[in-house]
Amino acid sequence: MAVRVVPLGSGSKGNATLVEFGPTRILVDAGLSAKDIAQRLEAVGIAPSSITCLLLTHEHHDHSRGLERFSIKHKVPVACPPETLEAMNLSYVHVARWHAFQPGHRFEVGDVTVDPFHVPHDAARPVGFLLRGQGVKIGIATDLGHATTLVVERLRGCNVVMVEANHDDAMLRDGPYPWHLKQRVGGNHGHLSNDEAAALVAAVATDECRAVILAHLSDQNNTPALARKAASMALADAGHTRLDMRIARRSRPTPEIVL
Repeated sequence: MAVRVVPLGSGSKGNATLVEFGPTRILVDAGLSAKDIAQRLEAVGIAPSSITCLLLTHEHHDHSRGLERFSIKHKVPVACPPETLEAMNLSYVHVARWHAFQPGHRFEVGDVTVDPFHVPHDAARPVGFLLRGQGVKIGIATDLGHATTLVVERLRGCNVVMVEANHDDAMLRDGPYPWHLKQRVGGNHGHLSNDEAAALVAAVATDECRAVILAHLSDQNNTPALARKAASMALADAGHTRLDMRIARRSRPTPEIVL
């Protein structure tokens, strides 16, 4: 059976990604409204109630907005650390079913192995995910201030790598954000710049890598062209010129990657 990756929406206004390993359908984050998530799943041929599990990277609103309502309405289990649930002022009774995990402790969702790993971000217990099934590895790391050795280790060798390319350094510096917000976004527990994302994908791309997805682009501090240029140049310098590169869309599903 095919493995499919479909970013349903990505950016400061909401993030959600479908990763489908045959009958096991995983939703990573629920930062859109429950209605939007359902509509976008249906637009790519997936019934919302068929989602096997919803994995949550962290509690920020643009990743968790629709979690409670989507989980309850469609009876979808949620997996996240206890600290993440607490940071949203929720408990296990607010979701259809809850699976608690901690970074570094693998668990199974259907026939998929989920390996959550710590990422540096200003949240309670932020994680990225390495998903493995059917001989395919998918790595997802959005919302991280810098790429640690652990992040590089987990993403290296993945067939599909999804990382954030949040901002262009010059656009952030010269843009309208107040100084404290510029410091937060550009800090070690904020978000990756285009150059940092480019260096990360170049470091983790191997011969097994088929596709790179650049996600979580800022509305005000980045453009798809700038993000693509930085990543393309870094990958070319590393000898990877034939990778499929996608820029995750904000307002509608991005064309699927099928393996």
